[in-house]
Amino acid sequence: TKWDLIHFNWGLHDLCYRHPDAKVYGKRDKINGTISVPLPKYRRNLQTIVKQLKKTGATLVWASTTIVPEDEAGRHPQDAPRYNSVAAEVMAQHGIPSNDLFAESAAFPPELFSKPGDVHFSKAGSSRLAARVAAAIEKELAK
Repeated sequence: TKWDLIHFNWGLHDLCYRHPDAKVYGKRDKINGTISVPLPKYRRNLQTIVKQLKKTGATLVWASTTIVPEDEAGRHPQDAPRYNSVAAEVMAQHGIPSNDLFAESAAFPPELFSKPGDVHFSKAGSSRLAARVAAAIEKELAK
């Protein structure tokens, strides 16, 4: 398959803290757990992913990781900007434009999330993100 454009993200599961004894779905525990993928490894993994995706010949567009709500069981809100900063550096090295889904989701009112403390979005929230993704894709394909 030949792709014209690949709009991609990687990171929300990497910045999750997990503990084998946690009772929360996915063994998430930001108090006692260990981060899934530390920042240095995240950077290396992104470099590998970008190199692989570049081999397709497709135009690449990076999507920043969306906001982490305060009450999320396995993630700290401040980690998403830290991981997004590393991703922005990697994308800049490779000349890959970014679609700032973090900023978009940070402006969402509570009803655009599936429930309080959840990183997932309601149907309306997903639709808003989808519109932003579609606009970014259209912009790049028009070049």
